[in-house]
Amino acid sequence: MRIALDVQSTLGRPTGIGQYTKQLLAALRRVAPGHEFVELNWGRDVIMRTDRRLRWQQWELPRRARAVGADLLHVTGFDAPRLRPCPVVLTVHDLVGMLFPHNLPPVARLYWSRWLPHSVRWATRLIADSQHTRADLIRLLGVAPERIEVVYLGVDDSLRPVTDLERLAAVRQRYGIADRLILYLGTLEPRKGLDTLIAAFAQVAADLPHHLVIAGKEGWYTGPLFRQVRTLGLERRVHFTGYVAAEDQAALYSLADLFVFPSRYEGFGLPVLEAMACGTPVVCSKAASLPEVAGDAAVLIPPEDAGALAAAVLKVLQDGTLRQGLRERGLERARRFTWEETARRTLAIYEQVT
Repeated sequence: MRIALDVQSTLGRPTGIGQYTKQLLAALRRVAPGHEFVELNWGRDVIMRTDRRLRWQQWELPRRARAVGADLLHVTGFDAPRLRPCPVVLTVHDLVGMLFPHNLPPVARLYWSRWLPHSVRWATRLIADSQHTRADLIRLLGVAPERIEVVYLGVDDSLRPVTDLERLAAVRQRYGIADRLILYLGTLEPRKGLDTLIAAFAQVAADLPHHLVIAGKEGWYTGPLFRQVRTLGLERRVHFTGYVAAEDQAALYSLADLFVFPSRYEGFGLPVLEAMACGTPVVCSKAASLPEVAGDAAVLIPPEDAGALAAAVLKVLQDGTLRQGLRERGLERARRFTWEETARRTLAIYEQVT
């Protein structure tokens, strides 16, 4: 079978969907060498504004799938083409634009609220990252349950505890990281709850030697975060690193005494598992899919509750027994999620629809 995948998201500095696409494709080639996997992209790294995304996924992508004679097209994020060149599998990572439209720029709001509900219906079969996203598709868009399969994401094998002191020192120097740190890693955007994290850190900063490191690519509406740090007088204790290269992430997780993920909504929440895989204790919000992913291996707090988050941060950092228990349960939890299993379950869906 000749399977075409949309890999445009892997170009440039890939974030969540790009990493998913890259890891899935590599794992598919490992577990299914008898199939042919064709990578489709625009041939260049471009900023995928909404208008370009529509042009790519509604016109260019199906045209190229048809040209290569694809038996199946997998769109690994966003929307399915109206004119299908062959059976189309679409991965829906979340419905954040419908649930939190105020967190998005105006054009993106229209895309998510008016266009996406139609494009979801054009796919032959849908993959959801979590049971929570599957339930959202059924509840918000009326998608028939039998059209949706849940396939969890995996953890990259490179994400393991790093003990090489030279490697750790190099990453510390590259990103200007202090000796003791609390870490967030992910895109900077309103739904990630970073305003709550900064407010919580302000409550405990005087009681801890740690600095707060907020790592990741800037998304949108980030100005208020920088102003919040200045208003609270935390410029010397809160550090924004910008985008972190994939090869540096394991060392960055390993340098942290605690990973905090206070998101208000996640379709999956892969950074939680990545931190666990590196042996870093995790505190995250009990919102959307995060309890499903974290299980009993993280301390869960209500989203948008800075007081509860501050208390959880203090408790984990001051209780060595709790911290060690989280580390052990996290390592075990992360081992359950592999890209090979993601690929095998995805391949089964391909075979069902062709």
